[in-house]
Amino acid sequence: MNKYLFGVVLTFFSCNITHADDNLYWEELSDSSKSEVIKSQKFDLNVMRLYLHQITLSDDSTSTVILDTLCMPTDGNRRMLYFHILNETVRSADGALAEMIGGYCYKYVQNNSDYALEYFSKHHDLADEYITLIATELYYNDSNMTVFKQYMHNLVKKENAKEYLPAFLNAIEQKLNSIKDSY
Repeated sequence: MNKYLFGVVLTFFSCNITHADDNLYWEELSDSSKSEVIKSQKFDLNVMRLYLHQITLSDDSTSTVILDTLCMPTDGNRRMLYFHILNETVRSADGALAEMIGGYCYKYVQNNSDYALEYFSKHHDLADEYITLIATELYYNDSNMTVFKQYMHNLVKKENAKEYLPAFLNAIEQKLNSIKDSY
């Protein structure tokens, strides 16, 4: 019986390392857990090259494919790693990449709403960057803020994300109005 219980406990802990729960983020993992995640799954080759800083993004077709991959609806370890890489890209984007990254922020927040909003509720500096980029994207696409708000309210399901959503949307609306006023 003790061997059985030990096996169940061991299986439980090994599953927690190789499959992330919904509230876990890349920077919360130890280096050994990150290595285990990378070894345990097949990730897109170009995404891994970007993660390892072997390539940089620009406004070319390969970068577009990589950004599309990062913004796909995902879960578990893949979502955790892809969100981390996208956030690094958002923080470092300049030039032509900076001009196109807003659309990918918009796309990520749509495809992974709960996960992103729960993170932003604790990381306001990064949330501010997404807010600015999404507001700019809405401005250039002449999008209706009321429609965007309704769409986001329909997407968000988790309680923590729902609590942060009004502040996130209000900040986007304020930034959008500021952009409109400046033109």
